[in-house]
Amino acid sequence: MIVYQKGGKDYLLMCNSSRGMMKITTEGADSAEPITDKVNGTKGLTYDTIDALKDVVQLDKLDKGHALVLRDNQGTLKLETVALP
Repeated sequence: MIVYQKGGKDYLLMCNSSRGMMKITTEGADSAEPITDKVNGTKGLTYDTIDALKDVVQLDKLDKGHALVLRDNQGTLKLETVALP
């Protein structure tokens, strides 16, 4: 997970094996209700799934506008620089 700014707003960029790459707004994070039980579906902050960033297993912030991502393509790892969404 990384934190970045774009267009004057703060975002989280996070990837996991069940939902893929998610761009999460931080608006309302300070007043969000805690999630204390298992959730079926989604709950919490809103996010957009970034379909162009599939198969990412690791990411890190490179600079203000870019991230480094490591993709797993059927056992072959590929390191890429991508623009932050």
